[in-house]
Amino acid sequence: MDRRHDPMSRRAFMLATASAAILAGCASKPDDSTSPKVTVPTVASLLGAQAVPIRSLTASDPGIAALAKRLSQSKFVGLGEATQGSHEDALLKSLLIQTMIEFHDLRVVMLPASRAGTDLLDGYASGAPSGMQAADIVRQAPMFRIYKTEVMADFLTWLRGWNAVNADRKVRIFSVDCMSSSRDAADALAALAAVDKPAADALSAGLAPILTAEAKADRHELMVASRLTPAQRADAEAACRKLETELTRVGLGLAAFNARRAWQGLNALEFAVNDAPPAPEFGDYISRGSLFMAENALGLARGERAVYWGHNASVMTGRPKGVQGPGGEAPIKYATPTGSFLRAKLGPDYVALTQEFSEATFMAVAAKPSTPVNAPLTKIARRARVNTLNALLTKASPQTAWIDLANIPEHELISDWRKTPIKLERYFEIARELPDEADFDIYAPESLFDVVVIHSRLTSARML
Repeated sequence: MDRRHDPMSRRAFMLATASAAILAGCASKPDDSTSPKVTVPTVASLLGAQAVPIRSLTASDPGIAALAKRLSQSKFVGLGEATQGSHEDALLKSLLIQTMIEFHDLRVVMLPASRAGTDLLDGYASGAPSGMQAADIVRQAPMFRIYKTEVMADFLTWLRGWNAVNADRKVRIFSVDCMSSSRDAADALAALAAVDKPAADALSAGLAPILTAEAKADRHELMVASRLTPAQRADAEAACRKLETELTRVGLGLAAFNARRAWQGLNALEFAVNDAPPAPEFGDYISRGSLFMAENALGLARGERAVYWGHNASVMTGRPKGVQGPGGEAPIKYATPTGSFLRAKLGPDYVALTQEFSEATFMAVAAKPSTPVNAPLTKIARRARVNTLNALLTKASPQTAWIDLANIPEHELISDWRKTPIKLERYFEIARELPDEADFDIYAPESLFDVVVIHSRLTSARML
């Protein structure tokens, strides 16, 4: 028998052997396409892992219910807003307040508005007879126009209904503002005159410059800056102090509180009057208004569960420090927020919520040289910009969500992030039409806010 190998058979055998070896090798090595990949954590991913989605801005949304429960762990809540003229962040605050009233025993709502304005809102919400709708009340209320919105009217309607059927759980609306010295002093003086006219007459001369019709019609800061001399301001301030003492003597505590507010408003703007010496760049002067609002809030809350409706820059905790600029300029000096004074007094019983955005359109006065504050409101558009908290939170959650920054699991990246200055976009009643570096504050996050909401999109406020 011929034992010679067929060349083709040998070749087939070698190919088969090689194929088997290749297959065996493939079987013994993990397929890279199916292997678990190691994900390197980032600050954004760590924050995103804690994000609780808010799928709809309605009272029934589970994310809002969970957020209201988280905030109610503290007795006093600061509710911030990304801009003063946007809709969704204001609506979220309204929904949170409603939920906290209904399920978490909230009893006091405080606004940074004039006392005369909040008195009108509170009277309506408390059930005072009225032939007007809530929107009419909001329109008439003497307060900043930026609060004259559909959200405020809808909240007032809801609160009037709540108070009507919950007489034992009524909710009050108060002002923490101290920037209405003319009206506050006039009301306090009238209260004293009703019970002790000679005592009131003795104080009239010192108060006269702030009690004119023109002074009452002005915005407070304009009245102080343009209508008073340093001596007149000092005399009026002293008269307000004496007025508070007299009202306390005759047992009129609420009127005495109004006299104190009148003093606060004059004292907070000590260096704003004509011919006054330059205002101190450092020290406590620039934070007086914030301190006074915190004192007023605590006095009005009287230990009840309360919320303060304010701007992000006002409700924040901690004491922001100036950050030296890249060119070696001196650090910027920031005013201490009202929330910082509340935290110092209440500790963990005060919690601050701030709100940010990925994209926003909001109502504001377009900032131009010599722009009057009563100029028409216009729509301003912004997108989250590089190296801002807005941009970081957008990476963490592209959809609207809230993140409990105070209770994020410890991680080296988070610890470093808390200490690293970051840009925070801030927009108030006056804003630039085009983005500018001056839109930013620069803070190290540290403990400046406890809970933050990122909105995928803010639209402009629905003005009345």
